[in-house]
Amino acid sequence: MTGTLILPVDDIRDRLNRDPEFVLTARYWYCDLRFVVGDDLYFMHIENGRVESFQQGTQGFDPYTINIGGPVEVWLQMLVEKPRPFFHDWFAASFHHDFELGGDLESAYAYYFAIRRIHAMMGESVRALAAAA
Repeated sequence: MTGTLILPVDDIRDRLNRDPEFVLTARYWYCDLRFVVGDDLYFMHIENGRVESFQQGTQGFDPYTINIGGPVEVWLQMLVEKPRPFFHDWFAASFHHDFELGGDLESAYAYYFAIRRIHAMMGESVRALAAAA
């Protein structure tokens, strides 16, 4: 499976901020996340459990404390509605596929349910965009 993937950053940000499960599990969380999708970089800034910004691209000095990413082919398999085993979760994919979950792992583990909601909302948003095309 090959292809391209552009994350709809505004829709993902809005979905997360409206998602009761994310809001609950991300409360008190202040974090900068970097997502690597093939050669593309995305940066998400979270303040007190709210996604304040999510942008594609870099200025070269973008801070991040948690890094999540891998090849586009892996992302495409992870964002389908019913992923195969070990594509269902970023942590599992980091052990079994060419995928990375790194950085401040203490924060990542403490807020892992919020991180899983980010994954879920990304999948919903990408699938909705594909269905609308």
